[in-house]
Parts: sequence; C-alpha cells; structure tokens
Amino acid sequence: MFHHLGPEESQWTWDHAGDEELYSVAVRACMAAPEISKHYGAREPVTREAVRSAAYEPEFIAEAFDFTRTLYVAHRRAARQAEQAEAEYEAASAQLVLDQPLRLFTGSLLAIPAWIIIDVVFTGGWLTNWALLLLLLTALVASLILVADQPSNQRARHAAEVAGLRLWLIAWRKDRADAQTKWSTALTQNAVLPQLRIAVHHLLGDDQDSLLSLENHDGLKDAHNRRYVVPTQAERQLRQKMAQIDGGTIAVCGSRGAGKSTLLRSCTDQQSTRTFDLMVFIQAPAEYAPQEFLLTLFGEVCETYLKKFSLDPAETGVFVAIRKRRIIRTVVQAVRWIVALALALAALTAALGRGAQWLYERYATPEMVDRVHQSSQQGLDIVVGLWRDHPWISGFVLASVGLWLLPQFRRRLTGPTLAQECQRYLYRLRTVQSSSTAVNFGLPPVHGVSLGSSRTTSVSSVPFTFPELVSDFRELLEKISHQLDLVFDSRVVIAIDELDRLGDATTARKFLGQIKAIFGIKGVYYLISVAEDVGAAFVRRGLPHRDVTDSSLDDLLYLQPRTVSESKSLLAVRAPSLTQPYVLLLHALAGGIPRDLIRYARRLIEVHHWTDRKELKDLAPSMILEELAETLEGFRTLLAMREWTATGGPLLNRLYVLVRLLRSPHERLEVEARTRIQYLADNPVPMLPPTATGAAGDPLDGETLTLWQEASACAYFSLTLLQIFGTPDFDSRFEHAQNDVMNGDPQRLAEARQELAVSPFSARILLDDIRAAWTLTPSNPWIDPH
Repeated sequence: MFHHLGPEESQWTWDHAGDEELYSVAVRACMAAPEISKHYGAREPVTREAVRSAAYEPEFIAEAFDFTRTLYVAHRRAARQAEQAEAEYEAASAQLVLDQPLRLFTGSLLAIPAWIIIDVVFTGGWLTNWALLLLLLTALVASLILVADQPSNQRARHAAEVAGLRLWLIAWRKDRADAQTKWSTALTQNAVLPQLRIAVHHLLGDDQDSLLSLENHDGLKDAHNRRYVVPTQAERQLRQKMAQIDGGTIAVCGSRGAGKSTLLRSCTDQQSTRTFDLMVFIQAPAEYAPQEFLLTLFGEVCETYLKKFSLDPAETGVFVAIRKRRIIRTVVQAVRWIVALALALAALTAALGRGAQWLYERYATPEMVDRVHQSSQQGLDIVVGLWRDHPWISGFVLASVGLWLLPQFRRRLTGPTLAQECQRYLYRLRTVQSSSTAVNFGLPPVHGVSLGSSRTTSVSSVPFTFPELVSDFRELLEKISHQLDLVFDSRVVIAIDELDRLGDATTARKFLGQIKAIFGIKGVYYLISVAEDVGAAFVRRGLPHRDVTDSSLDDLLYLQPRTVSESKSLLAVRAPSLTQPYVLLLHALAGGIPRDLIRYARRLIEVHHWTDRKELKDLAPSMILEELAETLEGFRTLLAMREWTATGGPLLNRLYVLVRLLRSPHERLEVEARTRIQYLADNPVPMLPPTATGAAGDPLDGETLTLWQEASACAYFSLTLLQIFGTPDFDSRFEHAQNDVMNGDPQRLAEARQELAVSPFSARILLDDIRAAWTLTPSNPWIDPH
C-alpha cells in the first residue's frame, strides 16, 4: 500500500502508483458528496483544504485500507496476474514471425466470414458458393504448405500460442477491472466517506447541532399536502370515540391553528377509512344562514353518494340539453344495433342458405318433410287449444314469464332507487322548474277590425321550506346509512369545518340550535370544529345552566397543542434536516401550534437566506427580536386607540424607540436594544413622570394598563428565549436544565407561550420558574400593590 520514508509521519510513499490515483478519485468523490460539502465554510476550521489534508493523513489512509483489505488483496492479485499475462504476451509476440504461407492461411480463414457477410448484405447470397469454394481451396493449399515445411510448421504453432495468450490476457484484464471497481467502490462508500464524516465532526466541534442544515424542506412549502400529515394522538382518540358510538355528533375544539381542519380531513380521507364509507367535508358559512348551509350540505351528500357508486351526477335533469342529447344518443345506438342485426342476419342467410339447400336436396325425403310438418302442426294445435280451452293456465304461464322479465327490465332501465332519489333531490335543489301554457282565440280581421282573446297559465315549483328540508334530508340519510351498513358494513361521516368563523359563541350556538334537527341519525357521524368557548360550554354542561351544546353534541375532543415529540415528528417529515435546538426554538415560539410551527420554520429559512448565518446564536436572536417587534407594533396600534395625556408621552416614546431598534437588523443586536427589552420586561406597571407642578402623573386606566402588562409579559418571554437560545452556551444550559424535571422541560417554554393568552401574571410566574431551571435570574418587577 504505502510505507514511511522517515521518522516523521507525513513522509511516506505509495507501493503502487495506480493505488494512489484510485485513492485520490475516492477522496474527490467523497469531498463532493452533499453530506460533506454542505459543511464547507460552516465554521472557520471547516474548509475544503482542511478536509483534504485530513484525508491524506497516514493514519486516515491506513484505516481506509484496513477496512477494505480483503477486496484490496483481491485487486492486487488480479493486477499481478494481468501484468504477468501482459509480459508473457509481449515476449511471445516479439518472437512471432509471419511467413507467406502463414499469412495466406490466416488471411483465407479471416476472409471466409467477412465474405459471407458482404455477400449476404449486398448481393443477396448468390455468389457465396463460389467464393467459399475458392477461399477453402486457398486455406487447404496454405495448410499443406505449413505441414510440409518444418520451419513454417513451428512458426504456425508459435502463432497459435500467441493467439491463446491474447485470449487469456483479455480475460485477466477483465478480472482486474472488476476487482478494481469493487475495491474502489468499497473504498469510497465504506472507508473514506465514513472517516470523512468523523473528520468533519471533529472540525465542527461538539455543538454542531447548533448549525442550521437545510437539505430538504419541501414540506414547508406545501403545507396542505396530505403526504406530509403526521398521525397524532388526537386522531387516534377521535377514531376511538367514533368506534364507541353508533352515530352521533362529536365536536373538535381548540385554538386557531391547532390542526382542527387537518384532523377532520384526516378522518374523512378515503385512503385512511373503509372503502365504502361515505365521506363529506364541508365548511360552515361565514355568515349565519342555516337554510342555505343545509341546502348545500344536502346537495353535497347526494352528489358524493352518486360519485361513490360511479354514477354521473350530471344525469339529474339539471340541463335539458343533456337529457335531449342522451335520448338522441340512445336512439342512434338502437338504430345502429338494428341495422347491424339485419346485416348480420342477411350475411348468415347468404352464407348458410346455399349449404342448407344442398343438405335439403341431398338428404331430405318426402316422408321426412311430411313427418316434420305433421309434428309442427300438432304442436301448434296443442298451443292454440290451450289458449282457447284453458285460458287460466295459459294466462298463468304468460303472467309468470312477464313477472320474471319485468324486474330485470326495470333494473336495466332505471337503476337503483336510492340513486334515483339522490338524482331527483339534486334536480330540485339546483333548478327552478316552471311550465307555461298559452291559448289564443280570434277571428280574422274584417275591415281592419279583429276580435280575439288570450289566456296564459304558468306553473312553477315551490322551494323547500326549512322543515321540509330537514325532514327530507334526515329521511335520505337514514336510507343511505341503512344501505351502507346492511350491504357494505360502512357508515356516513360528515365533517363541518370552520364553525368558529360565524362570530361569537352566541351566534355559533344559535346556528347549532337551528341545524341540530339533522343530528342523531343511526350510522351517521357528524364531526364539527368549534371554538374553545363553545367547547367549554359543553364541558360545563349544567353549570350554571344548560344550553344548546348539551343537547346538540354527544362528545367533545379538545385538541391540545403539540408536544415537543409531536413537533419533532411534524418537522421530521416537512424539514428533516432541522436539528434538536432549532426544533425546540420553533416549538417554543409557536407554543406547540402546528400552523405557527410551520410559519416560524419558514421564517427561520428566510432569516438564514437574509443573513447567510448558520449558527443558532446568530439566527435565534434575529427570529426572536423580529417576532417581538411585530408583537409590540400590534400593541402600539391598540394603545393608539386609547386616550392619552401629556404624561403618557414618554411611555409611548419609549415603546416607539424599542420597536424602531428591533426593526433594524443591526441595531436590534446592540446593547441598547437588550437594555430596553429588559426595562419593558421588568416594568409591567410603568411609573409615569410627574407633571410640571410636581404632582404625580395620572395612572393608566384599566384597559390601557392591561395592554401594557401584556406587552411587558411578551417582552419577558422573548427575553427568556433570547437568553436561552441566543448565547453560545446553549448545550451546557440545556444539560443543566434537565436536572429540573418539571421546569427544565422544553415543553414548559411552549406552555409559557400559551399562558400569555390567558394572563400576563400567570405567565410571569411560569417564566420565573423556567428561568431558574435554565440558570437565569428571574425578573423582579415593581407591581403596584393596589
């Protein structure tokens, strides 16, 4: 392989020059691999030259050859055998002498197949016999000369030996190439590449998880693609609730972005349910219109049922032109069938008529003809006699035949009865039927004067009333669920999404009260996404009083925010290259809400492209402070709606300056911005400056003070994330935090984010506990005891 030239490890040479070239090819291929090249420039020690120098260290090369020693020995053995065969062939070919008889014999033998090919391709083969004869005679004469002449005979034997050595040389070269390919492949994949990973790992340092790696994040671009949906515990709980009841209404509640729509779509996805389950997914209207919503739902159920059993919903009479075209197409097909039948019968008659006539003339005798005629006449007389003398028997037989044919004819003509009902309902739901008749009477004009009268009658269908709509819809659902359960052991699942878009809880409860008449059907499951306040009303049923949710819903599933493990599973599918520190940061910022988790992951990629940074300590502050700037800007908008006095001007100015600093990519990272964030976080109850007379400033009113306290709590949360993820010692802080099982859990950061929506005071208490676990100093705000 290689050996040292001196005491220094860097002085060594290769035993075989070809091995050095093969090793260099393997190193270049591994250095160009994405998993190695993506780290170039990530940190100062990780450069292309540093990685290449590590690959040419003697210990590195020795380990690479040790990993592939067996294949390398086989490669060297094949190389030696090929080299030996080449030497023997070159020595034998150097002594080869071709005299005239040998050349004549060899040329004639080589010319025979060449002449056959040329003759067959260009002359069609008519010269082959004479040419072959001539060539064979030439070869025979040359062979006689070689046998008779002793020197020529020896030279011919030597030429045969050279030809055999040439064949052996080709075989050994192929073996050498195969062994070289196997060894170089193993050297690249099993030796050099794994060792380069270790070398890059050492160059990156111990905290390499804090480096951002973006190899594949297509799942963040297509957030609604079903192939990126990860099964959750909530989905399993919902399916279990559905399995425990035989039809009913299950509400799914949770905060916005918690995944209610995704959960409903997963439970109505045909790929994850039984084959013949009837799945309908519909969104509630943004405005309160229960009758229009029920009309839409009615039509969706009918159309889904028809599509489920491969029936065309367009064949419902909605467009008269479609029905006319269908009738015309049926008539044309019938005419074509009759014409084809007539032509087929004519062809059969023409083909078999002459043969039948021949058989009749050859074998038919007068006695046979008379016997057949008598038999047919007797059968006809019996049938006519039964028809005349026994009308009841003949009528019973014909009636039985008619009843046997009638159901088959009806099935062929009209199709399933339930499908007909769906078609009729679709026709009535989507069209307005009208009919008009006009009758005119008159006399021809006489001398410019005419007499006459006219009468017009118009009839139009009456739309569904709401009670009729509810009654017919329930009846149709009962029939569909009974058929699916009886024939296919399946069910009907109707998912109603976005019920919380109706407005406040009162409007949503009123909407439920209007449409609850369609609930409670056996085999029909309603999955409804509602707001948290509607779900809370169901949970508190009877306390202090009952409302419509108690009588409308059968069960409730509260969709909790994702845990850390569930967020890891979600991001592992959508952005597999994100490491644990980044997953924890995104989970804390999003509070476990899947929609925000995907949004913050996109923001992380944007910040990476803007700043061209890869370190967690560089990317985390930019993300956290940018999010805080947007949050404080929102609070400034709300505070602008309040009435302020002159004493409140410095307070608003302080908030303005902080937002301006946070908006600047450079100033947000300076000490002044951190100091102002710390001041806002430590002062949830600000002290207004005194007036010109020296009196104390007017205190903030209740709503204004509440907004300021919420803004202060948000700043405190951002400051905590900044001090955890925005410093170089994240790994050590994380290890120390694990000693506190409760408050050191990263899930507590997400819970603190969720608690901000409940109360800034409870969120502060939770953040104080978290900061203590992460070796951070808790805040000591001054709060007015009154």
